[in-house]
Amino acid sequence: MIDYGTVLQAALTPITLISGVGLLLVSMTNRYNHSTDRLRQLLRESDAIKPRKDDDLDHAIELIFLRVRLLRKAILLIVLSGMFSALLVLMSIFEIALGDDFMVLKSILLLIAIVMVVVSTLIFAKEVGTSMKALGLSVHH
Repeated sequence: MIDYGTVLQAALTPITLISGVGLLLVSMTNRYNHSTDRLRQLLRESDAIKPRKDDDLDHAIELIFLRVRLLRKAILLIVLSGMFSALLVLMSIFEIALGDDFMVLKSILLLIAIVMVVVSTLIFAKEVGTSMKALGLSVHH
């Protein structure tokens, strides 16, 4: 018979990780949506002034496009981290249900999930830095 207290205890760490991943994902998708909306707006402005060229506008478009690419990578990694955390919960349940020891596999899944969170957060920090650079350029013009 499966002891649900044991299952819950084994799943607590990855479930907590999934909660943190969810909060990061909300923040990243909000920034992604705002950046893509702003990029579309700047592209419309660029089309409206053609054939004239505005170097500041082109530079702003490039910076926002870079931000969107960074956010897309960060979001992908954070979603994959959540998936590996969910697999970790599944392995914990299988381990208890089957009476086997999946400690090595669970350790690998946890390590992968945490590394993905760290890399995603670093990419997210780079995006925030790029955003500050773009804001600085706007202030100086």
